[in-house]
Amino acid sequence: MLLVTSKKGFSLIEVVVALVILSTSILAIYKVILSTSTSVYRLEDHYLAKEVANNRITLIHTIEKPKKSGIRNGSMQMGNKTWLWEESFSDGLTKDFLEYRILVKSEGSSNFIYKINGYIVNE
Repeated sequence: MLLVTSKKGFSLIEVVVALVILSTSILAIYKVILSTSTSVYRLEDHYLAKEVANNRITLIHTIEKPKKSGIRNGSMQMGNKTWLWEESFSDGLTKDFLEYRILVKSEGSSNFIYKINGYIVNE
């Protein structure tokens, strides 16, 4: 007589191992998505801060030329945010130039996101 045993379904250990693998995969995917979205927001802020600084450079070279060394600051709206900027001017290597430094941060932030240095002709 032939004895046939039929085994149907999964054992408890197989189910537990499958759940551990699934949950580890889901956590890894969640971390990647979270990291990517954080990087996108940081990159967007950096880009907008750079554009604020570029706007300030354009104004420095055209209608808001500095006459002497000093510090100016203000705010600007861009990308549905308020950006705070600070410009400092100091004597350059010769009397013909002023050196400028522009720092930009978002309102409510304690750290500057973008910084740029340059020179302007002293008239």
